[in-house]
Amino acid sequence: MDEKRFAGGFTLVETAMVMLILSLLLGGLLQPLSIQRENLQRRETQEQLERIHEALLGYTLVHGHLPCPDRSNTGREERQGTGCVGDKNGSVWHGRLPWVTLGVGEQDAWHNRFTYAVAEPFADSSKAPWPAFTQVTAGAVEVVHGIDHTPAVVFSHGANGLGAVSAQGVSQSAAVSVAERENTDGDNRFILAPYHNDSVQGFDDQLVWVSPYLLANRLLLAGRLKPWSGRDENE
Repeated sequence: MDEKRFAGGFTLVETAMVMLILSLLLGGLLQPLSIQRENLQRRETQEQLERIHEALLGYTLVHGHLPCPDRSNTGREERQGTGCVGDKNGSVWHGRLPWVTLGVGEQDAWHNRFTYAVAEPFADSSKAPWPAFTQVTAGAVEVVHGIDHTPAVVFSHGANGLGAVSAQGVSQSAAVSVAERENTDGDNRFILAPYHNDSVQGFDDQLVWVSPYLLANRLLLAGRLKPWSGRDENE
């Protein structure tokens, strides 16, 4: 009987053991694959952010000012007269990246829009081309662990997508961690933190900002900005 049982196939217990072993093996293989996939998506998104950075610099060289944010998910900047319209906190405008206006990709690797914030004077066409850059004119946007003063910041909300707006215009769930909440609270302060995969205090946002010094240098080389004499123009 025993010989026929083994010759005829596995018992239920043996089949269950085989399935358990296979599931453990498969789980061990899938986890590294998921990590590899996210790493690939993060690299892809970082490359997009670098292209966006260059597009913002190029736009400024042509127009003398940065674009306004997109707030209605059209991909186009929303401007009224010489300034922006939409959500503003203090002197910083908030919204989505105007990807159509800039001619860049419309979404990150997780199919969400890039968030964009710009300091008011730098998006005001009546101030273009800008005067010299000083501590005051370097920009009201602050990136903690990045740069104290910058004209603009762009970021992806990462794989978790918390706080983002999808390509279809749907608002995703609110951010959970302290750092990611800071990046979505609508003020002038943003945080650059190390990647940390945690459901409570995780951080997977990816940021890029416009350096006021690099921007000034590009404008000077293009003849769009006068060298600063060390004195305020109103003196």
